[in-house]
Amino acid sequence: MQGCVCFAELLCQALLGKKQLYSAGIKLWLIAAVLQHIQGLSISTESSLHSQQQAGKLRDPNFLADIQNQTVSEGRTVRFACRVDNLGTHKVAWIHYENSAILTVSNHVITRNDRITVSHDKHLKTWYLHITDVRETDTGKYMCQINTASAMTIAGFLTVVVPPDIVDQESSGDLIAQEGNDVKLRCRGRGSPKPTVTWKREDGRNITVDKSTSVTEYEGEVLRLSKVSRMDMGAYLCIASNGHPPTVSKRIKVSVDFPPMLWIPHQLIAAGRGSTVVLECFTEAHPTSLNYWTRGDGNMIYDSDKYTIENRVGNPDYKIHMLLTVKYLTYDDFGTYRCVAKNPRGETDGTIKVYDSGPPMTTNVPLTTEVEMFENINKSEENKLKLEDNSLNLPAVAMDAGTTLTWPTYMHLLLPAIYVLRHHIF
Repeated sequence: MQGCVCFAELLCQALLGKKQLYSAGIKLWLIAAVLQHIQGLSISTESSLHSQQQAGKLRDPNFLADIQNQTVSEGRTVRFACRVDNLGTHKVAWIHYENSAILTVSNHVITRNDRITVSHDKHLKTWYLHITDVRETDTGKYMCQINTASAMTIAGFLTVVVPPDIVDQESSGDLIAQEGNDVKLRCRGRGSPKPTVTWKREDGRNITVDKSTSVTEYEGEVLRLSKVSRMDMGAYLCIASNGHPPTVSKRIKVSVDFPPMLWIPHQLIAAGRGSTVVLECFTEAHPTSLNYWTRGDGNMIYDSDKYTIENRVGNPDYKIHMLLTVKYLTYDDFGTYRCVAKNPRGETDGTIKVYDSGPPMTTNVPLTTEVEMFENINKSEENKLKLEDNSLNLPAVAMDAGTTLTWPTYMHLLLPAIYVLRHHIF
């Protein structure tokens, strides 16, 4: 009669403490099963007691092997085995310890969980508990219990491995912050075992947590950035891993808004008339600024035969290189030019002055044919001529009563004649 105590306790827990686990029909069946078991145990015990006493003594059931712990991935099927010898008229039950739930008694499934079944191999004296499509909630201790006077129990542990996942509803999305404000990014990971969440920047740059902390990776579900600047702008990756593939990640884009800023490398440019000049301005702004050029009088400049406007996107893309090409400069093109940048956060501009550097430089053309001739004479002939010149001591020649020729003037007249007659002289 004491053999029913264990089942009675479990039934009390099931019927009183875990009412939601069982329907009214199952509860009635449990009560009837226990009463029938008690009655059958009493009759069988009385009828067989005499023969067993004659054999020497009553043999108690015993377990032939331990129950093996198991680790499986979510969605798989698992089977626990409980080998029992000398069971006699006793019953075997499977119990989920954490849920205080009776799963099976003998060949009957008690729980309403249709993923659980039981089977019995008489030859191997083994009772099997089968769980299909295992879930994380199935994790825990599973006990095989025999309803002896003092309940006999052995147990195995089931670990359900769940690959990591990121809960979007509990994680941050893309966000926009103003420069100088604090930012908090959250990435909620789940899985079994609980995953580790690591943060990285998509561009590979360091994460600036605050002014004194800059790291390549940051571990934790929450990443706080202090007083963000435009340098913190970009995509952040939160990566969840628990040692069971696949690893998952979520991309969160952080945008930092700030008013336009502008730099001008050359504010004063000299150029000649008829030439082409290129004016430059460098801007930074987020959101992307509206960029344009005006003359000093405020008139906006447009693309035309006279002007070419170009905006080159830099890296990162909040940097813009503004270029204005002014072609075929005339008098009216000299003066002040303004580059302007506007966005919802503010506006800025800068000026460049283009002034006239004078007429373009020209190459001097020789005025006399003597120079051209002497440049074509080879060095040997020139050297010979110099030797002969050094041997002459010619005085100034009078042209008339009032005019004399100096030696340079005389040579200026004489040398062309010598060049023409050189073949006859030498």
